[in-house]
Amino acid sequence: MCIFHQAKHYLAVAFFAVAFATPAFAEAINVEVQSSSVERDKATNDVVVTIELTPDGKTAFENFTQRNVGRSIEVRVGETVLLKARLVEKITGGIIRASTKFSEEEGRNVSAQLKRGTMITLEDKLD
Repeated sequence: MCIFHQAKHYLAVAFFAVAFATPAFAEAINVEVQSSSVERDKATNDVVVTIELTPDGKTAFENFTQRNVGRSIEVRVGETVLLKARLVEKITGGIIRASTKFSEEEGRNVSAQLKRGTMITLEDKLD
């Protein structure tokens, strides 16, 4: 009788663990661009697109990065991936430096798309 009671207890615990488990979902937010520019990284000479976010975008980006420390994220404008990175700490300042091996022309084209008011997508990639 005692074994039956224990088995019933473990089944109940297992049921509640499965019933109330929350599945992991990727988080995605959109933030607004204030401005962008193209430059060459002084150390690597790679083309870098620098994106400055609006004040609201800056706050949303900082909160997003704080919630997702330790995860990989992706930054996109439309379907174009600007940056893939693993967050090691919260990012403050509202500046994103995207150096995804753009050619000079690609960098200029991407920067031209990132006018004031353009929305970019930030998404954590469940890994």
